[in-house]
Amino acid sequence: MSLAVPLSRLSELPPAQRWSDALRASSLLALSVPREYGGRGAGWDEVLQTLRDLCERDGTLARLFALHHLQLASVLLLGSAEQRERLLPLSVEREWLWGEAVDHQESRLLAREHRRGGFLLQGGRHDCFGAEAVDWLLISARHAPSEGLLIAALPADRNGLDRFEPNGGGLLHCHEVRLHPEDILLPPGLPWTPRAQLRGSLAGLLQANIALGLAVQAFENLPARAAAGELQRLLGLGLRLSEQSVVAYESAQAAGYALSFSRSAALATLVAETAAVAQQAVQVGLRQEGLRARVVAGAT
Repeated sequence: MSLAVPLSRLSELPPAQRWSDALRASSLLALSVPREYGGRGAGWDEVLQTLRDLCERDGTLARLFALHHLQLASVLLLGSAEQRERLLPLSVEREWLWGEAVDHQESRLLAREHRRGGFLLQGGRHDCFGAEAVDWLLISARHAPSEGLLIAALPADRNGLDRFEPNGGGLLHCHEVRLHPEDILLPPGLPWTPRAQLRGSLAGLLQANIALGLAVQAFENLPARAAAGELQRLLGLGLRLSEQSVVAYESAQAAGYALSFSRSAALATLVAETAAVAQQAVQVGLRQEGLRARVVAGAT
């Protein structure tokens, strides 16, 4: 793994653009894309290990990496065969970086039908981390007449789509942004299938591994005599649960449209347990780092 971008070049760019350029130079963008679409075909165990390693370099870099691979997986989970065959090879070939503006609860971004097919988006969304530096976006909106959820994939430079970076967060505003029929991954009114629900489990698993990566970093910074304690136990448990979650996720994904709701729900429960342990590990790691810092300060 290489992040060989000249430091002089990186220092001249806004933070999100710095890290997006670093990811493009890393050869990691195609890591999770199946080989049949031109990607490297890595399993999720390798993707998550890479994510934890990136946490040691920078949390922002790790989060952009996680969001990118979540959107690629979303195309696999939600998209049609035509959408997968069109978007994934192009993403690999052109080194697209993906981001998201997906929120199942927020209703400020609305979609209405366009007379020639597809939809028009109007409204805004906050907390779209890194959106100002990506090439493609997964975006959700509420269908104004039905209140149904719509999810689409579109180029981030689509006409009418403005992206900002206020105070380190991403802000997105849509003014009559056109969604063509081929952009729609999940039409409004279509019920969520067990396969579509895997996206939420994968998002939780990625977030849990960001936490585990930060906890590993805290563990490695501790003196040897302090390392073999609660943090080590939580890390071991969290990593085992993550491994089990990966096996369950990949098995569920392989089941395709035959996946049952009960199996999807069981995976969600396992991922939630993984995330809870990972968060405990982070909290313990931060507490022990704080204690160490106070001891060092008191000794000087």
